[in-house]
Amino acid sequence: MGNVYTDEEFEKIMIVARAKQITVLADEAYHFFYPKTFIKYALEQEHVFITRAFSKLFSMAGCRLGYAVGWSEGVKMVQKLCTPYNTNAFAMLFAKKILTTPGMLDGLTHNFNKGREYLINWLDSNGYSHKGEAGNFIFIKPKTDANTIVDRMKAEKKILIKAYPNVGEFGDCLRVSIGEQKYMEQFTEALEELDKS
Repeated sequence: MGNVYTDEEFEKIMIVARAKQITVLADEAYHFFYPKTFIKYALEQEHVFITRAFSKLFSMAGCRLGYAVGWSEGVKMVQKLCTPYNTNAFAMLFAKKILTTPGMLDGLTHNFNKGREYLINWLDSNGYSHKGEAGNFIFIKPKTDANTIVDRMKAEKKILIKAYPNVGEFGDCLRVSIGEQKYMEQFTEALEELDKS
């Protein structure tokens, strides 16, 4: 689980970075799922980079497609370090499809947000503690054993989730990737059936 910073916290980081001449890189790989961004710093100041990825929104981790934003001299320095072919043919075709399909990103983001909203409302209504809503997954504190639920979800419901140990004060949790509402409904129906104490 990554960190989410407020404007005030990020500005404190920037004050120290400027004073010590440190370059700051903010990873916004989950920017489609969380509206907070610090891209203005990368566009307006030196020594700041923002990186973003498309693979999270499309649930295609192997695609490895993203971009960086920063001041022009910094970008030139980074380009000197890149290999001649720093992405694969599949990722290039994927990028072309994204760029030539109007509304694709907005549509996927909208569907994702509806699914997340449904899941969070259901969890709250059913007495589940949860955290990590700023990404494309959520940690859920189950009422029974997390590993047992994961095994039963796979065997009985053909739903793949993960158990995560020692998630802060939550202890053992379920890590559930968020998707469209219809998939979140399938998950919550299965959780209601399988997570009974």
